[in-house]
Amino acid sequence: MPAGTTSFYFRTRKALMHAIAERMAELDAADLSVLSELAKDTTTGYAGTAGLARLVMMSSSEPYLTRSRARYELVLQLSREPELAEAFVQFAAGFYSLAREVITQWYGEDTEPDPGVVEEQAVVLLTFINGVMMSFVIGAPVVSDAEQLDRWIQAILGGTPQPDRDSPDSR
Repeated sequence: MPAGTTSFYFRTRKALMHAIAERMAELDAADLSVLSELAKDTTTGYAGTAGLARLVMMSSSEPYLTRSRARYELVLQLSREPELAEAFVQFAAGFYSLAREVITQWYGEDTEPDPGVVEEQAVVLLTFINGVMMSFVIGAPVVSDAEQLDRWIQAILGGTPQPDRDSPDSR
């Protein structure tokens, strides 16, 4: 590509970064929408923890690996350009919502899980998934396939939440 092509469309580096973030947000929103629909149908293989594991494993290969790498690069820019965060808020909220749905499904139809526990488990699970995805990005995967990842996710969810030692209720 000729040197001036990028600057013709994006006059500054900041404008280019914003365009990349917006495009990634569009792609991520479309993917999450499709995957959320697939997760509702138990016959697709994308329901429950196994579906979440498959979704995460997609980020270990192309074209999703390149997008994951770009996402982490952009996230590092957030401390210097906070307005970039807007592009990621929708993706983060969608992924968080999907995690809460998966956790609620994991408990089964006969159990109404405590919303506070679901929230805590979603945070723990997404923190873990972020680490798994980072391992893909740096080229040192810690998990080899969706079945292994599903076992780990189920182990996380199967753990008993501990009370917050600093909360008034736990004293």
